[in-house]
Amino acid sequence: MAATTEATPLVATSQEADEEAAEVSNNNKMAPKPPPPQHAWTTVVLASSIMGALFGLAFYKSHVYEPQVIRGQFLFQRFVMLKVFFGAMGIGALIFSTMSYMKVKAMADVRELWKPTSLTRGWVTGPVIGGVLLGVGMAVSGACPGMVWTALGAGTANSAWTIVGGLLGALVYGIFADGIQRNVLNRGPLGPCEKVYADEALGKPSPASLTLALGLVCLGGCAALETLVPWKSEVPARFDDVIDGAACSFGTSDFSFWECPAWPPSIAGMLLGSLQLPGVLLIGNVLGSATAFQIGSCIWLLPLPSDLRSKLSTGYMNAFATPNPLAWWQLPYVGVATLAASICAKTVNDVGGASGVDAAAAFVGGFILIFGSRLGGGCTSGHGLSGCALLMIQSWIAVPAMFAGGIALGVAWQVASNGGFFTLDA
Repeated sequence: MAATTEATPLVATSQEADEEAAEVSNNNKMAPKPPPPQHAWTTVVLASSIMGALFGLAFYKSHVYEPQVIRGQFLFQRFVMLKVFFGAMGIGALIFSTMSYMKVKAMADVRELWKPTSLTRGWVTGPVIGGVLLGVGMAVSGACPGMVWTALGAGTANSAWTIVGGLLGALVYGIFADGIQRNVLNRGPLGPCEKVYADEALGKPSPASLTLALGLVCLGGCAALETLVPWKSEVPARFDDVIDGAACSFGTSDFSFWECPAWPPSIAGMLLGSLQLPGVLLIGNVLGSATAFQIGSCIWLLPLPSDLRSKLSTGYMNAFATPNPLAWWQLPYVGVATLAASICAKTVNDVGGASGVDAAAAFVGGFILIFGSRLGGGCTSGHGLSGCALLMIQSWIAVPAMFAGGIALGVAWQVASNGGFFTLDA
């Protein structure tokens, strides 16, 4: 679908069948591309598994996965999430800048792969509404589509209910995807301009200079936040007895990345950002987590006969139920991340140490955050760590919308419940 100033509402005409076909085509653009050449599965599974191990390690050691840390960020009582965010986006942007400067074909392919995410949704009906819902879901559940797998591995109470709610949210979105595309995403202003990426909108021949500047600014933000809010001041109170020991003396030869139960969040974020390199070169995609939920909600279709499968599902669901390395890489990625987090928690005797939210909040929040991610075309990783670093304009709309939704609900909840939303000492 070409990007125009505003989408035209659908009207029943003699060309209705053609319009329906065009809409289905637009929907299919959001589905994964055909599989890469032979041997891709072996490379993809191995690469995504290693990436998942580092993903789970970084999230656990930063403790950004903890519900009270996430909720605290929306009230500006904790800054762990921003530190991880800036670190990951900074390193990711520098990697994208280098590959763009070197004209690496895989980098250009990834940017092309993500274009339909913007071209098939209005910027208000997609990233704004979807982003707000994602933020609301994060505030309710104290989780995000990627962090919840670390929470599950670390034994955080009711994190499994967040995953169940997310799978249901993905299933509901898949069932109604065609109608959502036609009646929601196709309506309202597209864009906000005809170009998908900021460098294209500015007439730049390459994104290299802009991503370089973005990376340096983000890393500067890391340094500023770590200076203003020292990382040890935000380590969960349950580690008070060990955090000042020699093994946690970051910057000295005594510091142990394995034995210390926590790392500076910026360092953990930088490790996450470095995963963009194998993602682009070995998988052909960038970091994201919400697609794992969409696949998980549709995978039950896989063993069914084609005729029964077509009766019980939609084209959107079938696309994600069809094995494809460009999307299915997220399954070993989140699976191994869960295992890595479990090992980390057991190593420092911290299984179940983080405070969780109640089961109802976990379930409802999980549903909202995944439904919002699908509507908005990305999650905290897809839009926040990857889309923004790729200079995707709609990602720069979705992320502020996400924070707006989370902050608005968090402040209202904290006031209405007399401090029941976030507990500083948790």
